[in-house]
Amino acid sequence: MNSKDKFVTSRVIPAPSRIECTSGGMFKLADGCPITVISPLAETTLSAILQDTCNAYWKVKPSFSFQSGGDGVVEDGYWLKVTAENCEIVASDLNGIRNAFKTMRQLAESERGVLKSTCWLLPHVAVEDEPALAFRGIHLCWFPETTIWEIEKNIRMAAYYKFNYAVIESWGMIRLDSHPEYCWDEFAVDKAEVSRLVKLAASLGLTLIPQLNLFGHATSSRCGAGKHMLLNQHPEYAPLFEPDGWTWCIANPCARKYLSELATELHDLFDRPAYFHIGCDEAYNAGSCSLCRENYPEKLKSHLLYFHSLFAERGARVMMWHDMLLNRDDPRWNGYIVCGHSENGLGELYKELPKDVVICDWQYGYQEKDGKEPDWPTSHFFQQEGFDVLVCPWLERRGVNSLGRLAKQAKFFGMLETTWHWYRASHRMETLFVFSANAAWHPDWVPENDVVYREYLNRHLREIDLDMGSKKYIQFGSVQYQINPTPYQD
Repeated sequence: MNSKDKFVTSRVIPAPSRIECTSGGMFKLADGCPITVISPLAETTLSAILQDTCNAYWKVKPSFSFQSGGDGVVEDGYWLKVTAENCEIVASDLNGIRNAFKTMRQLAESERGVLKSTCWLLPHVAVEDEPALAFRGIHLCWFPETTIWEIEKNIRMAAYYKFNYAVIESWGMIRLDSHPEYCWDEFAVDKAEVSRLVKLAASLGLTLIPQLNLFGHATSSRCGAGKHMLLNQHPEYAPLFEPDGWTWCIANPCARKYLSELATELHDLFDRPAYFHIGCDEAYNAGSCSLCRENYPEKLKSHLLYFHSLFAERGARVMMWHDMLLNRDDPRWNGYIVCGHSENGLGELYKELPKDVVICDWQYGYQEKDGKEPDWPTSHFFQQEGFDVLVCPWLERRGVNSLGRLAKQAKFFGMLETTWHWYRASHRMETLFVFSANAAWHPDWVPENDVVYREYLNRHLREIDLDMGSKKYIQFGSVQYQINPTPYQD
């Protein structure tokens, strides 16, 4: 590859599996430009979708030709060949075609040498691209401090970077009919708005997965904030929780009924996806009330199996965090995140769980030993016990890269990048979106040292802003305000 070609190939996030710049003039994306699509899908299925895509991306109306083929391309993958005369896409499914267009948008540059552009130009490239991981997820939190347009921007960004799942954890934001009191009244988002986002995500190739914490994190607020979404407004519901309010009282049949009604309505609202995340992390003081205290592991087993069956009947698999299933005093997990303890007797509970539960192993550090990468023992453990495992990194860039490589090499189920409230500001988004997208799609990618990926991220944010029709200063870019970017400061 010519040394200057990296400034073309590095535009694409996540980096393609294989990309080569070839010689020749630029392909002009303008009305009537020829684009050939080779896939098993019918022209009637694709024509309107692709015309809408080209209008949204470049405000052009290409001349499409459709041919049958593409069966040899893996799911979500694509082949792309651009010459001065033609642009050809080969894919076996709709998301593969969508991914090809996302790559084209990132490769394209505006018309050169003019005051205002009237068309876009694509360089000569040959791309053969496919994901390393089948499940490429990102976990997005919807706080009262998170505006609707901001959650939409993150959804769009995840889809643009070829994630195919996004777990949406509502921290008291969605008002449900079964229990309208279960939200912050002053911030409540109605179901129609959530439904719009679910459908929008699907049109971009992204499946939204709802999360409802059915064990710990029952406050729907951060522990350090001291808020309780339900009890601050409705203290009469105290019997549903352990005395400190942080954990659900799983032995109370009223709590199970309450959670069942919330969970099924939320699953319906998200169009019944194939997964439902039940949380279950950091259940401090679990089993502390008089009703739960005796024989707690058996009570929790009953609780989890009930919800597993509930969603199995709906055709969905349960996802849960890993940390309460292992004891922190076990020397095997030294240096890794584990929150269970021997006193509550939960360390053997994993043996009682159905093997189709997806274990989400969140490890946020990087336990380097003797100059070697971490061995990530908890992920290996759950896989050896027969579970599908999602590795779940956060802000530690080395950890993101290492876990992506591990997931590929060990053939884990995939990756679920976590973001919490740290997705504002380009330097954070660079890890949470750019590097995690690469870790999930192409974990062997090595960034070019002299390429500023943050600036490509900023360009992509502008494109997302354009798609959203953003108009206000606070909606543009990666922060609401440049100076003192509250509320999420370091």
